[in-house]
Amino acid sequence: MMRTNIDSLNQFIKDHPEVIINKSEISIPQGLRDEFYRRFDDVRRAFVEEQYASLPVDVQTLSDNYVRVEKEIIERLNIERIAVPVDLYSFLHNPGEGLIRVLYNRLFDLLQGKTTFDEFQTAGANDIRTAAADLYRLGYEMWAALSFIKLLDPDKGYFVDLDDDYKPYLTDLKEIAFGRQAHHPTLRIPEFVLHSRKVDKYVTVKMGPAREIDTFVVRFTPPVRPKKKTGDTSYGLDSRVMLLTFLPTPDEIPIVAEIYDRKLVSPDMMIEFLTADEFESQTALDDVRRHFNAMNPRLGMCLMVIDPRGEAKPEPVAEKIRAISAGFDPAKMEPILEQV
Repeated sequence: MMRTNIDSLNQFIKDHPEVIINKSEISIPQGLRDEFYRRFDDVRRAFVEEQYASLPVDVQTLSDNYVRVEKEIIERLNIERIAVPVDLYSFLHNPGEGLIRVLYNRLFDLLQGKTTFDEFQTAGANDIRTAAADLYRLGYEMWAALSFIKLLDPDKGYFVDLDDDYKPYLTDLKEIAFGRQAHHPTLRIPEFVLHSRKVDKYVTVKMGPAREIDTFVVRFTPPVRPKKKTGDTSYGLDSRVMLLTFLPTPDEIPIVAEIYDRKLVSPDMMIEFLTADEFESQTALDDVRRHFNAMNPRLGMCLMVIDPRGEAKPEPVAEKIRAISAGFDPAKMEPILEQV
């Protein structure tokens, strides 16, 4: 099937000498681009379809569960959308279409004669398997975060912004964008606040990239306070850590970290994610312990083990670091709230 699509694409290029594709140049006239890329995408789509059954993860089950909980949260909080990086969004909503994106450069390398057909097949198959595993992990983190939010039974959501004095305040929540960073060079604040009927408290949520946690505890003071605004960091494809604080009222929204002044407000709870293989890795567990020690969450940490079937029964990592394998059953997350 894929070979037929390749032949069709090559024939189109042959029939239109205006299309120039060689090792040093790519030129596709505007009037021919739609048809060229239709055939180009047909090649990528057929290749992914051939590889789909051999993927290392069940991408369709993740997609079905994610789309369902995404719709529920959007309706529950009456927001416009869950903002997700485009590669991850495409993968979660249509895994097959999402995976064709990784073949873009590979296919042009083939058309330019930089690789052979056999090399394209081998490298492309490896790219798809790697991308599927990586995006699955990030997608599962998104599913788990939204499922935990649903577990809180929220009836209201608020966006966290900064006033002219750089103090956090609440405003209307229009979208959820995990990892969104305040427009301030050194402050790290929650992305949003929910009122939870489940625990009858306000819950502040920050779900930044895992590697960002290491920057919250700066070992030295920069000679000059940074002035450049950092802007939005939510669109980086990176593993996440969820920081939660439970408040009786929404009046005192914590600043999680002030990096320049080396001030840190410990959250009440942390949720971090590891694959089943990583859970067996001492290096990965050491990273978890480092994050735990840096943030010192009052109620401890929950380590979510990414085990699609939820069959693993992981042992606690430390006294205040419990591990849970939920699979796609949100009810298995309920023990997280036992101490709240």
